[in-house]
Amino acid sequence: LRPATLDRLGLLPALEWLASSVGKHSGINVEVKAYGAERRLPAEVELVLFRIAQEALSNVGRHSQATSAKVKVEFEDKKTRITVWDNGKGFTLPETTGDLVKGGRLGLAGMQERIQLLNGSLKMESEPGKGTLVTVEAPI
Repeated sequence: LRPATLDRLGLLPALEWLASSVGKHSGINVEVKAYGAERRLPAEVELVLFRIAQEALSNVGRHSQATSAKVKVEFEDKKTRITVWDNGKGFTLPETTGDLVKGGRLGLAGMQERIQLLNGSLKMESEPGKGTLVTVEAPI
């Protein structure tokens, strides 16, 4: 199912709505900042980027024990990048995507699978005690 806000208003307003919703339910202060010329993207790109950000923010709310999170959206000529960062407890990343599935981290594996459908990239950084950073980049 596609979020109605995404269809009506586009990626950035949908991410702002999502951040507000996560903040209300988790008590975590979630800030969204955009850089570059905001524009509508192809529907499938918007949906994949939204779903990945949704999973990342869901993980922040459920697992991170963070007090704040940031979502940075960068609109560039040939790509769009979203970075989700939190100041939570972090975790040790597995060495491969296959290890994500073996370790029961299906949401993280799903993010990787979604962005591969667009020939994009996903980068995760985390360390115990140092929070988590998820960066997704999609060509347009």
